[in-house]
Amino acid sequence: MERSMVFYFPLMLTVFGTLLYHVAQKTMPRAVSPFIPLAAAFAVATVLCVVLLVLTNDKHPLMSRHDVSWSSLALGIAVVMIEAGFLVAYRFGWKLNRAAMTSNVVVAILLIPLGAFLFQEEVSFRMIVGSSFCVSGLFLLLR
Repeated sequence: MERSMVFYFPLMLTVFGTLLYHVAQKTMPRAVSPFIPLAAAFAVATVLCVVLLVLTNDKHPLMSRHDVSWSSLALGIAVVMIEAGFLVAYRFGWKLNRAAMTSNVVVAILLIPLGAFLFQEEVSFRMIVGSSFCVSGLFLLLR
């Protein structure tokens, strides 16, 4: 099935954003508390989100408390955990490619049972075989 560029755009956005993210994380000054650059990054992200909200929302651009759920709060906590985790991992000497690869493979494998349990997503034999290749590759990478 042929797909338009619009279908692939969100994944291209995440790929380029993730590349920028890891390069920025790896080059953060070590002498500074990790939470100073994270606070600055979140301030920029907040401003950018508000601007994008105003530009793309045809309704009232200011959100109400009904627009924020427990998942919004959990996402905020998760973002701080991810950002701080990678920043500190790079300061401890993790290589750029190994930190991201290790984290992403472990998360992808853990999401398989979570998706099946929480969202009734199908787990196929092909998915299990692919996951075993990922684990094998991770083992070779980290050896």
